[in-house]
Amino acid sequence: MSQKLLTPILPDTMDFVLEDIEEICRRKNQEEAVRDVHIRNLHVTEEDLSHMRFSAVIFENCIFQECTFEKGEFTDVVFRACDISNCSFEDSYFNRAEFCSSKGMGVKFCGNTMLHTVILDCNFNYANFDSSKLEHIRFADSQIRGGSLTQCRCKAVEWNRVNLEHASFFKTVMKGMDFTTSTIQGLTMSDTCAEIRGAVVDLYQAAELAKYLGVIIKS
Repeated sequence: MSQKLLTPILPDTMDFVLEDIEEICRRKNQEEAVRDVHIRNLHVTEEDLSHMRFSAVIFENCIFQECTFEKGEFTDVVFRACDISNCSFEDSYFNRAEFCSSKGMGVKFCGNTMLHTVILDCNFNYANFDSSKLEHIRFADSQIRGGSLTQCRCKAVEWNRVNLEHASFFKTVMKGMDFTTSTIQGLTMSDTCAEIRGAVVDLYQAAELAKYLGVIIKS
């Protein structure tokens, strides 16, 4: 990356530990930001947490089922061992964020601005990043099978040991992305496959991609 990937800026200690959704809802109703808080062990279903602002927050061992965080702001935030499957973060803003050892199957990140973000050791199969701005992002040791990254604007995006089988990169420029440690079989692209031009792949992956162009490679 041309610019160093920035990590969340968190206080050395967090004196306030929150284990009650009622306090989060109270702050939402008062349009108050959630700051310098360790949120843990929550189990929340179908809660509307849209338009909320989170800053210097650690979510740990939380389960959010089909909740909405739409149009939220997440700065210096960590999701650790959480389940955000089928939640919606559409039209949200992330800066210096980390998702670690978390599950987000079917999670919606459509229309996001996502900066300096790490997704590590996560199951994000069928996640949707459509029409998002992705800058200085690192995906590592994760599953994004069947994920949708169509019409994304990407800059300095890293893929390290990521399963991207049957993911869609339709109209997303992949130039400069290195996929050599990742799995990219069955990608969805436009008819011309212009998206893949300038991407870095190994010989095996190149042979797989040649099939999109109607090229037959003899062994």
